[in-house]
Amino acid sequence: MFDIGMQELLVILVIALIVFGPNKIPELAKSFGKALREFKKATDEMKNSFEEEGEEFKNSRGNLPKLIEEIDSHKESETQKSAGSEESSLKNL
Repeated sequence: MFDIGMQELLVILVIALIVFGPNKIPELAKSFGKALREFKKATDEMKNSFEEEGEEFKNSRGNLPKLIEEIDSHKESETQKSAGSEESSLKNL
């Protein structure tokens, strides 16, 4: 991930020790670890959510012709009903 060698890491640790002191370093490391865990948890949840939505999309794509057929048949039946009601209203005149 980061291309940090042993020497660079040692320099960073020495600077952190000087800036924060020996008592604060374990506390900072603990907070950093918690933050990383929460970030990983959130990214895993988002990844799972995207995967579930992708599967749902794939499944719904297979049902698309059936849904189109149902919509068309529903439109035809509504058209026939409205045509029948227009004829009966014209007969009443």
